[in-house]
Amino acid sequence: MKSRLIDWFGSARLLRHAGTVLAPRFCFEAIMDRQAGFGPYCTLSFDVDFPRDVAVLPDLVEQLQQHGVVASFACIGRWVREFPDEHRGLVDNGMELLNHTETHPNLYHPDYEYSISADLSRHRFNEITVEERRREIVACHQTFVEILGRPPAGFRTPHFGHLHVDDIYSSLAELGYRFSSSVMAADRGNSGVPFQRGDGVWEFPVSPCPDHPFGVLDSWHAIGKRHPRHARPGELAAMFEACADRVKANGGYLNAYLDPKACVDSGELERILGGLANSGLPLVTYGNLVASLETGGAVDVGPGANEVGEESAV
Repeated sequence: MKSRLIDWFGSARLLRHAGTVLAPRFCFEAIMDRQAGFGPYCTLSFDVDFPRDVAVLPDLVEQLQQHGVVASFACIGRWVREFPDEHRGLVDNGMELLNHTETHPNLYHPDYEYSISADLSRHRFNEITVEERRREIVACHQTFVEILGRPPAGFRTPHFGHLHVDDIYSSLAELGYRFSSSVMAADRGNSGVPFQRGDGVWEFPVSPCPDHPFGVLDSWHAIGKRHPRHARPGELAAMFEACADRVKANGGYLNAYLDPKACVDSGELERILGGLANSGLPLVTYGNLVASLETGGAVDVGPGANEVGEESAV
């Protein structure tokens, strides 16, 4: 019954809004309960979209290391070239890296001072041509190999969600990528369980926010945008805790992303990491989950867990 109601709520924008306003936790729990038996696991990722995000990477990595966490970072080729040392720091500290395109189309935004530079793209990823999308992906791949000495392990569509397009999977398969994390859990019938496409690429949907179940659990909607939804100190961490509790209860999967600058400066990252540590929820990389899904073996959740993901991407 719950599953059918979620399909109905998710079928139109007006219905999604109604579900969010009238019964957010009911919708959230129904979405998460579809994952029962997959986990419990958690993957924590970061989108390094702007130079201000690059600047806090050393502090961010230090916080992750203090908690023994290996996370995934979606990085833009342009910034890898301009700030090679900061991105090499991710490699040196065993983090998993994702191709986030060479220039990140649609990075320009007139409402924020850090995103109004004239050289930032105004074209949406889903509106440029198929060949232009392919060139963005291939160019970023080549940048990683040239500057960092290794290819990305997987991919994330710029702004993902509604700007994601399925024609990118053929390019990912050609480059040998085993996974992407570019869609929203509430938009897909699996509601957050990783699924494999016909071209062999695994897709890892991003988890919903408990209070906004047809969106995603991220720092942008919570504390980053002009009218944030969870701006009080500790509120974003509380959303993570609610999601982690549900995942532990039903054996599901928490897949969340954060913007480095916002989560570090606000103190939410430290609260989130502390909460996840207290929850006992295993943190794993996308690469390690793919290795388990493809071999049927146990998921590596040890301190060196990222090694499996790296090997599968080379």
